[in-house]
Amino acid sequence: MSAVGNEIKKLGLMKAYEFLDRNPEANLPKLLDWFDTYAPKDVLSVQRDVIRDIVTRKDGNWYNLLISLWSDIDDDVRKTIFENMLINANALAAPQANENREKYGCNIPWVIALNINGSGDRRYLDFDEWDDVIEQAKALGTFMFFIEGEEPLKYPEEIIALCNKHYECEFLMFTDGMGITEAFADEMLRVKNLIVAVEVSGTPEDQKLAETAEILHRKKLPYCVSCTYDEESQERFDREDFFDKMIEYGVKLCLFFSAAPAGKDRVYDRIVEYRKKKPIMTINFCKDSTITGGCVAGGRYYCSISATGDVEACFFYRESDSNVREKSLVECLQSPLFMKFHDKNVQCVLNR
Repeated sequence: MSAVGNEIKKLGLMKAYEFLDRNPEANLPKLLDWFDTYAPKDVLSVQRDVIRDIVTRKDGNWYNLLISLWSDIDDDVRKTIFENMLINANALAAPQANENREKYGCNIPWVIALNINGSGDRRYLDFDEWDDVIEQAKALGTFMFFIEGEEPLKYPEEIIALCNKHYECEFLMFTDGMGITEAFADEMLRVKNLIVAVEVSGTPEDQKLAETAEILHRKKLPYCVSCTYDEESQERFDREDFFDKMIEYGVKLCLFFSAAPAGKDRVYDRIVEYRKKKPIMTINFCKDSTITGGCVAGGRYYCSISATGDVEACFFYRESDSNVREKSLVECLQSPLFMKFHDKNVQCVLNR
């Protein structure tokens, strides 16, 4: 679609949002109908079905969670999330990404994780290099980015600068939360396109979340938590009081990362159970195929780039055969490692 066509399409979707914003409870179902009109059927098809089921169950826990987005989140931040995630990263980007999949014969990821782990040290990618990676990604049709690393908030100016420059993208930053200050929260309110995912351990150390949550909740900024566990450590999250505590802190979304074997993952059983009755959204990236659409690795929906530029296929298996300092991003996505996921339908490198 031409640039003019995209602008007309975006204008229509933003008008739809303004209509929704006037009366979200009455107009949420209509918004889904509009999105179905503008977005190709294969864009977030599984997720759309899930959301449609939510909005038709007005007495359900997830419906209450969805409506709380209007009471708990700053109006301009919520509008920016809608614009960046639903319009830029999906309705407009999907045709662009599909075209590039055909053109280049490789996967084009929906989200790219950027491992920002240093600034000014030439061993690590610097601001200009990350900026260039994001520009290349946008040209391919990727407008969603995770920010991760040893602790990204060691470099708050760089994080905010990337968000500020790439205002049409949405960023989700994984952090221990200790660097969330009043000043940084004000910067998040200014750029509007940065959401934090606070890493929690399921131990008493999570008390640190209370101070972070208080700042973010008072500023009406959305935030979520990230939980990583294996078969041995899963008892930290295999407790109802953990989920209740997250709800008490105002958390809207819990992201779980675990490759614990099926049948031995008690936390996932809890996730499935509590989805039916607790007002918090939970996603396990390895097991929730009905939400994620299956294995996301290898550029199908996800890839990551290390602090030194290595392009990696999977969160759990840090293998790489290409570097963005040596190749363009699309050449990295055409590498033998990534083409295994594209050509041979590899489902999970952990099981190779």
